[in-house]
Amino acid sequence: MKTFRLLAITGLMAFAGTASAQFVNSGSNATTTTPQTKTGSRMIKDTRDYNRFEFGYLPSAMSFDYDDAPDDEKFKGFEVGYIHGFNLTKKLPLFLELGGQIQYRSYKDSWSGEIYYEGYYFDTDITYKEKLLSINIPVNLTYRLNINKDFAISPFFGFDFRINVIGKRPITVEVEGESADEDYNLFDEDDMGKDNTWKRFQAGWHIGVNLDWKALHVGVAYGTDMNEIAEKTKFKTTTVALGFNF
Repeated sequence: MKTFRLLAITGLMAFAGTASAQFVNSGSNATTTTPQTKTGSRMIKDTRDYNRFEFGYLPSAMSFDYDDAPDDEKFKGFEVGYIHGFNLTKKLPLFLELGGQIQYRSYKDSWSGEIYYEGYYFDTDITYKEKLLSINIPVNLTYRLNINKDFAISPFFGFDFRINVIGKRPITVEVEGESADEDYNLFDEDDMGKDNTWKRFQAGWHIGVNLDWKALHVGVAYGTDMNEIAEKTKFKTTTVALGFNF
């Protein structure tokens, strides 16, 4: 995770340095046209809109912020989505990215031991799962640095607006060879209790960097929720995405 943050920060530093150089150069007598393609020591500037389909690996950590809180729950996950980049100014390769993603996260844990009940100890095995299906709407501000006609680096910062559609918590309890199953709705107050019911809507922020070589796209990002999914509970998410630009 520290590596992803370092990549994102390095990308933003490159963005700041390039943007500063372009503003300085704009004060000279030289004139430019867009989209601009220059060779030599200066980077290529491409201000055309673009589209992207992508598939992402989505490891997430559910963290708890209260006394005697348990360790983070490590969720596995993936996403599929579409992104469109709108150029904001023909003088700079600055883009607003909008799109939609379907995200799935899951967590599994188990416990084995003896439970004391009415004077007897019983060998007990408990399997515990959480499953979450969401629709995510990312809004990104992206600066595209075209190193040459084939390769580009794009640092970005943005926000997530997530609608949690389906949330389940199936639990299996096995006692002395006999088992029972229960499936809880994470958004149902009757199932979860008032303080533990999950929220349908969440917003968050993220920072990252994209690498594009011709039509191939690779991106990494890290972000956290701004509002709680349950009381004193938030997601922290790392994303590694592969995609296709067109």
